[in-house]
Amino acid sequence: MAKNCEHTFLINHSGTGQAERVKSALVPENLKLNDFTLSEWMEFAYTFAKEVNYFSTQDTNTPLGNWENFFIEKEEITSFLSEIETGTSLTPHLTLFVCFLKLIEHSKTRFNGITKRHLDFYYKEILQIEKKAPIEDSVHLIFEVAKNISSTKINEGTLLEAGKDPDGNKLQYATDEEVVVNKIAVSSLKSIYHHIKQKPTEESALYAASQVDSIDGKGGAFKEEPQWLPFGYPEHYKPTTVLETPKLGFAIAAPTLNLQEGDRDILVKYTTEDHINTISTANLANVFEVYATGEKGWLGPFTLETTSKTGYATQVSDNNMELYLALDKSQEAILPYDKKIHGENFETTHPVLRFLLKTQQPEFNEGYKLYTQLLKKRILTTTIKVAVAGAEKVSLRNDLGDLAEDKPFHPFTTQPIERSSFYIDTPDAFSKNWKTITIRAPWLNTPSDFMDHYIAYRKTDTSKNLSPAIYQNALSNVDNLYVDSNDYFKAKLTINNNETSDVINAETSLFTSAEEGFELQLSILAETSPKIRKTGPLKLSLNQSFLHAIFPQVYALALTSKVDTLLPNEPYTPFIEKLYVDYTAEQIVDFQNPSDTTKNLDTIQLFHEHPFGQAENNLFVAPEYCQGGTLYIGLTGTVTLQQVQLLFQLIEGTENPLADSFATNEKITWSVLQGNDWEELDSNYLLGDSTGNFLKTGIVTITIPSEATTEHSLLPSGMVWLKANTQRNFDVVCRFKAIHAQVIKTTFSNNKNELSHLVDGLEAGTISKLTERNAHIKSVTQPYGTFGGSPEEGDENYYQRISERIRHRDRAINLWDYEHLILEEFKEVYKVKCLNHTKDNNFHAPGHVAIVVIPDTVNQNAFDIFQPRLSTAKRNEIQTYINGLNTMFVEAQIINPDYEEVKVTLNVQFNTGYDQNYYTKQLEEDIKRYLSPWAYKETASLHFGITFHRSKLIAYLEQLKYVDYLDSVVLRHIKTPGTTGTAKTNIIPTSAKAILVSAKEHSVTAITSKCKSTEPIN
Repeated sequence: MAKNCEHTFLINHSGTGQAERVKSALVPENLKLNDFTLSEWMEFAYTFAKEVNYFSTQDTNTPLGNWENFFIEKEEITSFLSEIETGTSLTPHLTLFVCFLKLIEHSKTRFNGITKRHLDFYYKEILQIEKKAPIEDSVHLIFEVAKNISSTKINEGTLLEAGKDPDGNKLQYATDEEVVVNKIAVSSLKSIYHHIKQKPTEESALYAASQVDSIDGKGGAFKEEPQWLPFGYPEHYKPTTVLETPKLGFAIAAPTLNLQEGDRDILVKYTTEDHINTISTANLANVFEVYATGEKGWLGPFTLETTSKTGYATQVSDNNMELYLALDKSQEAILPYDKKIHGENFETTHPVLRFLLKTQQPEFNEGYKLYTQLLKKRILTTTIKVAVAGAEKVSLRNDLGDLAEDKPFHPFTTQPIERSSFYIDTPDAFSKNWKTITIRAPWLNTPSDFMDHYIAYRKTDTSKNLSPAIYQNALSNVDNLYVDSNDYFKAKLTINNNETSDVINAETSLFTSAEEGFELQLSILAETSPKIRKTGPLKLSLNQSFLHAIFPQVYALALTSKVDTLLPNEPYTPFIEKLYVDYTAEQIVDFQNPSDTTKNLDTIQLFHEHPFGQAENNLFVAPEYCQGGTLYIGLTGTVTLQQVQLLFQLIEGTENPLADSFATNEKITWSVLQGNDWEELDSNYLLGDSTGNFLKTGIVTITIPSEATTEHSLLPSGMVWLKANTQRNFDVVCRFKAIHAQVIKTTFSNNKNELSHLVDGLEAGTISKLTERNAHIKSVTQPYGTFGGSPEEGDENYYQRISERIRHRDRAINLWDYEHLILEEFKEVYKVKCLNHTKDNNFHAPGHVAIVVIPDTVNQNAFDIFQPRLSTAKRNEIQTYINGLNTMFVEAQIINPDYEEVKVTLNVQFNTGYDQNYYTKQLEEDIKRYLSPWAYKETASLHFGITFHRSKLIAYLEQLKYVDYLDSVVLRHIKTPGTTGTAKTNIIPTSAKAILVSAKEHSVTAITSKCKSTEPIN
């Protein structure tokens, strides 16, 4: 072997295209044993007549002349034949001669058929290879049952009318199988897509479409023929309308969140089984929108706070996530959830806090990262802590009855005596698992000093029956003071627990010095582990009176005293200006040990915020939408255990061939919604799927499980929801036209019909009725044309196929065999190039064959018309086919071409009068047209081995009528997508499997100034 063995032959080998298979010599009609025309016969007769002499009867040796004059001269034959039908000067002998020549045409036709008859005899009789029989076409029809009929059976072989053939015979189609049609209909289509970036130019992000079969994902009408991607699409796909980022997050409902007033601090803490990556407090606070249930609707959005004086903080550490929300007293009350008021789909009667993550990229990249961190994070415990300051709505009463909390009041009545009671009930705190309660109540009209105020009130052993002498003696004894300090008046503080009472403090001081006067200050701590939650109310019972009972007697004695005596002040009557309550409460639920949760208090409910609803979930922090897409199909009119046939009408060929396609046994998974849980459909319910993972139009047959429900909160109620899910990219499947229910596949029933309709099929709307009327069927609709049919193989194709088969003998051995076998079997392939002893980029790999295929782009749907590729599914089909025809010692691999882009950068001066803005774009299009002509016209072909020289491009562009001249023309060879490429004068493909194509964008700059002289003007 040569040291520098090159693959020059493979580079120069251009492959074989469908058009190159056509050999005119293979058509018998092209080889005629007798191809003389009428004029040629007359010319022959005239020429031959010169050689035919005639003689007299007396002299048989000397000719008298020839027969030339009996025929038309060569120069006059054309004019003679033009007048033969209308002229009147035709002689009898020429008339007979012309008639004879026309009769020869019959024998000539048969004579010329000898070649065809011989070929047919050899192919059909000797080789016994018949023409391919016609293939009946099929069509999908939609059946609608009558109004009062729930379901009806359509038998196999039921005939439908499709008009008449050219011979006047009925065209009929028959159903392929027995199907029961019913009232199930497709009423809603939604999608979720989670894209994981694969290129630096992409962003990982989430997208949702509330109505995926629309131009904007929200119900907008298509301007042209509908086509949509079933799983949605990412922003880098550069759609006309970018899909919305779905609302995702979580919510929490609990009685502890019933917070109606005051300054409210709320802390929600999740403790997870696994570690959560740390995120800064600022970012954590920024990526959440918080909403709360209010009186008239949702309150918010609120932003999380970082820290508070209560010690609450928004933070993530280890396996804890703490979210802190602060509401001041100006904010409305947080009240229980009411579906009529708040909408949404929460199944709770408690107040709700919603934590919605901002995941829009790239603005809220931290929010998206946090969501991915929270995926599959199992919850161990959830804690709610609240701290309320300045609550004013309390229930108050004394021994005489209820008191108004919004006005000053006498807590112990106007004549307080020992054991007078004051009751304080704060339902906002006592309804929760409170930890601390603080009561603050400013007293009104208090003396500045109680000892001074009561200085005239003295104790005696006979205080109940004072005499002037005894009272006089008591005045001189300071130890006899009733009120000896501001802390004199006390009360017993108790708290009720249903029918029992617990003493909190038997000596509770009523008057505590404050900034202005005195305040009632009560602080109650709950027990660390209460057996019974204390539900209140609080009770203050006076330990002593305020001396109202003895005031008249003391006052009278002071008046009658013989000495100069200070008159006693009127006893102070406790009078509260306003009562304020501060409290803290905590509620915790341990999902590992539910029995340890708070007693006598409804448990915490956790919800997942899904894009189209909510669902209670106590297992994980956030809803799970991993890589890939999900299509939701909402069905109405369902009855359990009914079957439904769904037609998925696809635009075949629009999948991205470069995307990682489905593995051999990988399938799109189907599930049905049961309550708020998805149950995967097994073979008992998923009866058939002919869509090939959404790569071709087909029917999915499903039985509605008995467990399927129409009431759920995850998705809108009133429908049975099916889910189709894949972890692959959005473009691994074809675009959709529509999804229809109640579809039956029917096939043409040939009753000795003329079969010309098999060439192009029947148009949509041709079939609209049953042959035999069925009263249970309201209508039959044909939304799309027929498919899959082909007429009997024509002679040209027959002779071509057999001649090729005689050569390759249905075996793949050399390059010619591989290429022609594939082109014959797969008509959608435009060109095939076989590279022997090639694998990947190794062109010296014995036992391997690489076969490069180019799809037909004419009347086909190409994902990228500039770089047409066959889908992975089709390539796998071809690979399986061709490896079945080659030897076991060779492995063939079907690949797409390596498309290497050519990017042009230039400056251009336009001719005068041409709009620069418009023609800058036009010039870019013309560059693309020159480099990739097949993308613009059907007649242009795509070839291997084509090179581009800068001079040829310049010559082409300068011929354009709007171009004056070009400047700084640079051609760049981009071998790897995403790179800038290398500037070259002559660009050549780098390998035998590479094709040069136009880049998607070129840099065209209009020259806006002309050269001016730089010499100074004198």
